[in-house]
Amino acid sequence: MTDPQESSPEPESEADHVERHPCPKCKAAPGSPCRSRSGAVTSAYHTGRFTKVPTLAKELRVPTPATRGPGQPWRPGKPLPAAVDPDLPSADIRIGYARCSHLSQELDSQLDALARHGIGRDKIFSEKISTRIKVRPAFEEALKTAREIKAHAPHCRVIFTVNEMSDWVATPQS
Repeated sequence: MTDPQESSPEPESEADHVERHPCPKCKAAPGSPCRSRSGAVTSAYHTGRFTKVPTLAKELRVPTPATRGPGQPWRPGKPLPAAVDPDLPSADIRIGYARCSHLSQELDSQLDALARHGIGRDKIFSEKISTRIKVRPAFEEALKTAREIKAHAPHCRVIFTVNEMSDWVATPQS
């Protein structure tokens, strides 16, 4: 059984670190690339902007990513997400998924284990389905529910716990 923490979809680039700060030279807002005097996006960020980022302070040049359109007319970037109000109650919202491969296997022990971890029976999705089947409806429904909860309560952590029983049985070695 696992209890993973949320992970970011992909690691941040140097440009992402730079774009957290406004540019002191061209006044580009956080989330936007630097711009030239003509108003076009520059090919590299202005040095003064990324000296605030400790990991980049010694760099002389951080190129603007191709997706930001160097040489193209400058457009404001996405605004930074609003800070979470510290007065909002936050809680861990737990969702569980249990699966076994054979119809002869029982899910009860897995359901009990998930319940012992504080997951309510109404938040546990379960199915009996082979590992050879690529589409698992209950698993997809659990993921959909986790995403919906996170969208409606972004200040809360959603913890998705998976408990599976596979086809094989481990045999002790002597």
